[in-house]
Amino acid sequence: MSDIEAPPPPAGSSNLARKKSKQTRHVAFSEVSECSTITGNYPGKSRPCCRCNCRPCCFVCSAWTCLTVLAVILGILVLGVWFVSFIKSDLPEVRVQRISFPGLRVANSSKQETLLDTGVEVLLNFTNINEKIGILYDSMTAEVTLEDIRMGQAKVSGFFQEPRNQNMLKLATQVTHIVIPKEDGQDLQSDLKDGTMVLDVVLNGTLGFDFGSFKLQSLPFVIGCTDIKQAEVDLGLEPRCSIRILPSS
Repeated sequence: MSDIEAPPPPAGSSNLARKKSKQTRHVAFSEVSECSTITGNYPGKSRPCCRCNCRPCCFVCSAWTCLTVLAVILGILVLGVWFVSFIKSDLPEVRVQRISFPGLRVANSSKQETLLDTGVEVLLNFTNINEKIGILYDSMTAEVTLEDIRMGQAKVSGFFQEPRNQNMLKLATQVTHIVIPKEDGQDLQSDLKDGTMVLDVVLNGTLGFDFGSFKLQSLPFVIGCTDIKQAEVDLGLEPRCSIRILPSS
């Protein structure tokens, strides 16, 4: 009785099992391949093409997002470079036309120190080189340095400059009884006599551009007239000053 064998399977049953297995695998394959064509709604997914098992679609979406951000950044950079170039081309030309030192007097106060009394006068020539753009200068502050000795500050009132026009701007400072080393006092007297004084002038303020119907205002700027030699100014060379727009704070 224990040796009774199980009856053989019906004919064709193995073929039927293999067909069922193939059909099951075919259904699973169809669900994955339909990722790019199914347009229905999927829970928790705002875009049907970007499902976790649809990696090519997600890659395309990410690539387009990166390209868009890069295009925006490049556009901002191009506009920034164009704006800076445009502003630089419209800036005025500033030159030193005359300098003088009225009332310069040096008096010895001790063996090592000297008292300095002097005035410093500087005449600057502002030229608006633009054909149709006016320039509006707000109030400015000028700091004057003579032979590395601070000569104080000067306040300058604002003014408007018409296109293709020149304006003379006079700066004047005065110092009284400032203490300097005795050697510096002797050098000042010698340089004044020889006409070899060296002067630095720095102006800070804000300016604007008048385009007619449009105005661009409150641009901070600095004008630097550095290492100005009295001998060159006396010869009429009119040294040129640098001018640049500063970033807004």
